[in-house]
Amino acid sequence: MDAPTRLSESIEKEIVSTSSGDTVTLVWQNLTISSQTRSSWTTIVHNVSGTLLPGSLVALMGPSGAGKSTLMAALAHRSSADITTTGEIRLNGNRTGPYMYNISGIIYQDELFGGELTVGEHMHLMANLKLGPSMSTHRKHVLINDLLIQTNLLQSYHTRIGQVGVRKTISGGERKRLAFAVELLSHPKILFCDEPTTGLDSYNASQVVQMMRRLTRSGTSVMCTIHQPSDELFYMFDSVILLSNGRTAFMGRPHEAIRFFDRLGVVRPEHCTTAEYFIGCLSSCRNTSNRVRPESICDQYERSDVYHQQKLLISSEILLSEYGYRSSFETSESHLRNNWFYTLNCLIRRNFLCSHRNPQLQYMKLAQRLVIAILVGLCFSSTIDLSQSGAQAVQGIIFLIVSENTFLPMYAVLSVFPESFPLFLRERKANLYGTAQFYIAQIVAMLPFVLLESTTFILIVYYLAHLRPTLLGLVCTVAACTLVMNVSMACGCFFSTMFSSVPMAMSYLVPFDYILMITSGIFIRIWTIPKVLRWMPFISWMMFASEAISVAQWDGIDYLDCEGIPDRACLHDGDDVLQQYSFGRQHLPLDFIALIVQYFLYHGLALLFLHKRASKS
Repeated sequence: MDAPTRLSESIEKEIVSTSSGDTVTLVWQNLTISSQTRSSWTTIVHNVSGTLLPGSLVALMGPSGAGKSTLMAALAHRSSADITTTGEIRLNGNRTGPYMYNISGIIYQDELFGGELTVGEHMHLMANLKLGPSMSTHRKHVLINDLLIQTNLLQSYHTRIGQVGVRKTISGGERKRLAFAVELLSHPKILFCDEPTTGLDSYNASQVVQMMRRLTRSGTSVMCTIHQPSDELFYMFDSVILLSNGRTAFMGRPHEAIRFFDRLGVVRPEHCTTAEYFIGCLSSCRNTSNRVRPESICDQYERSDVYHQQKLLISSEILLSEYGYRSSFETSESHLRNNWFYTLNCLIRRNFLCSHRNPQLQYMKLAQRLVIAILVGLCFSSTIDLSQSGAQAVQGIIFLIVSENTFLPMYAVLSVFPESFPLFLRERKANLYGTAQFYIAQIVAMLPFVLLESTTFILIVYYLAHLRPTLLGLVCTVAACTLVMNVSMACGCFFSTMFSSVPMAMSYLVPFDYILMITSGIFIRIWTIPKVLRWMPFISWMMFASEAISVAQWDGIDYLDCEGIPDRACLHDGDDVLQQYSFGRQHLPLDFIALIVQYFLYHGLALLFLHKRASKS
């Protein structure tokens, strides 16, 4: 077919209607998208071109593996780090960039929420993150109520969202509508939706598509990937983009698509929806008689009038922008980056609510610690005295105190970042917050429970075991135990962020545990370790904590009963006990400094590895 010499009448009207005003037009030209594997590059989308006009509802369809999600992610400026694009993507003539986060929204196929939050709490949190402190609380509340009414979620305002597969409280359709409500908080000019009807029944699917259609009436452009919709849903779309093996097989109105495929001479099976008919034609896996190959369909489209009209429309968009008929956009990042502490406070409140409402994570652990503290305290209640056996018992309970505050907290946090990483990555890509804000919020939200656990544990043990009743002994023991628990959690966070799964993190953490125990100072004199391994005690907070607590318990003790013990084997006073374990009272300030340094060191390494993982994703 020859290329038309002028645009069709409908295309001309669209250009005129969008040549002014606060509207946006997205165009992509000669776009090729490739993915990097370990040894090579794989081309996913091949040299495609197209447009997304203001106020239009566009369906992106094709067989599995056709490149739908990859293309949509590239248009939304949300591709992963291993994706490379060539060609042009322009919004009102401007090359797309980070400003796309401010003016567009994206709804993923799998919704990720804080399951312990209610619908209203989640909406207020996202309003604070997206809109910042510039909008008053009252205006945010009015906006949220309006959106919940539009999405038919107001009756679920106080209902917890729940977690799929764990505890579910709102339905799948409600979760999908909640995702829409969140994205509409910032009034996006373009909304990208990845399979918004997947997993929904016909009624809820129809409700979602009608909701997207209503959005287009206010000027918002909506593009969504959709898998074999019914004919009723299919004809609700203004335009369809059909992909096959990374190439465009058709782009235009639904009725034009039907006429295009009819001209190809493809026989349409009976009792087959329009979408199934198109997918069957474009699937290279189906071998049926009297069918046209998908490659031939793409070639025919590139020779059609519809294709050349799209090329002319793209060229006209670029010309309109060059002559100033299109509004430009700031290419800077979101203003929310300036509200660093405001965003941090929002994240802390969310994490604290999730922790507070999950007894399996917090209150069950506290109960477990109480039981262990009572057992340890009672077992040592009659063994602590100023004798040789009493000295051994003191060092034994010090080891139990330090190890209990080391291993349980360290393993408890291993799952924190692998479980929260998908939500973090998605919200980070949406430019809602940075890596440091997310990490600090996680740590600060856990801090009250950490202090409660460690303080309760040591006070019970200290009282029941009748450890030394002095202010120095109590303060040093509580301080050392609290620091040990925090350092252990910091180390657990380090292993949690360094590896992508809990089993892998545990496989490397177990050998590290042996280093901690061997160098704790209880089993072996520190400086009898071979010189080649002399570095190990300096990474062991158990050694520093054991020494600090031992100094606090034995400082000022100038007599121990040696009855029945040879003089050369007897520990006469507190200094002899400390020397027996290679401890020294002059090291007490250095022990606490070392614990504080290790706390910040492990958190710094954890933050570094989390940032690297997020950047690679």
